[in-house]
Amino acid sequence: MDVSKAVEEGPSGFGSFELYPRLREIRRGSTRIRLQQQPFDILCMMLDRPGELLARDDIRLKLWPEGTFVDFEHSLNAAIKRLRSALGDSAHNPRFIETLSRRGYRFIGALADEQKGPPTLPSCARLAVLPFSNLSPDPAQDVFCDGLTEDVITQIGQRFRGRVDVVARRSIMAFKGSTDRVSQIGEHLQTDYLLEGSVRRDDERLRMTARLVDALTETHLWAEAYERPLTDPLSAQYETASLIAASLLLEAATWLTVPAPRAMGQVRAQRSLERFETGMLRIDPHGGATRLQQLAPTRVDFVDHSARRQNR
Repeated sequence: MDVSKAVEEGPSGFGSFELYPRLREIRRGSTRIRLQQQPFDILCMMLDRPGELLARDDIRLKLWPEGTFVDFEHSLNAAIKRLRSALGDSAHNPRFIETLSRRGYRFIGALADEQKGPPTLPSCARLAVLPFSNLSPDPAQDVFCDGLTEDVITQIGQRFRGRVDVVARRSIMAFKGSTDRVSQIGEHLQTDYLLEGSVRRDDERLRMTARLVDALTETHLWAEAYERPLTDPLSAQYETASLIAASLLLEAATWLTVPAPRAMGQVRAQRSLERFETGMLRIDPHGGATRLQQLAPTRVDFVDHSARRQNR
């Protein structure tokens, strides 16, 4: 069905999204968001008339022509609700779709400048590690929380090199103690995923939690809790950061959506290394973490060398 010029003209950009008519999907960075036909067609119609009223009757005539037996009001409301959900938008505080009572809708988002060709997609996803929250009454634990945050950024950056872009520490520290919604922070940092966590001191032990959240839908994708003695805070900090990064690698297939590496040999080499690292940390958390820190500089060379051997 030809619903708008947007469908004919190719990719359209708005906010942090790209609309791909031929694929009938939206992309945010490397994350692909599929929509049902009616919400997708409504979005195309809105992008063809940004800032203008899109009357309910116009939508009905395009998508539910004469002779179509359907509860129009219910179907339209459901389609708009699904579209807003996909965009992380809100009817009460809209960023993209404004409701004009009893009249229709208006697209109020900012459109990207016209491009000469299809936009270039990022080669990998984007993740931000938010500052770990100090849930203890002792403000001195803030130092530990900041150090843990920095170590997690470093560990994820090393283990996901080429697969995930990790936002720099300086950019995320502005959100320390922030009460903003995950989707708002994700929009500001232009990320696909956010990792958040907390630290609580219980007598002579530290209890830490970490959660991975989809920055668009605010869906929790992964969570884990850790406990370490307070006798050696620096070791506890590094070991926990290593375990978090290793666990994310182990579960990557369930949450990470990025373009596949160039060669299957590289995939197999990467997975073998991930299993080895996770095994070391489970058998000997302290010694394994220390050994992995020593081997970190050779990590990329190992994957590349193994991939070349497998691809011969």
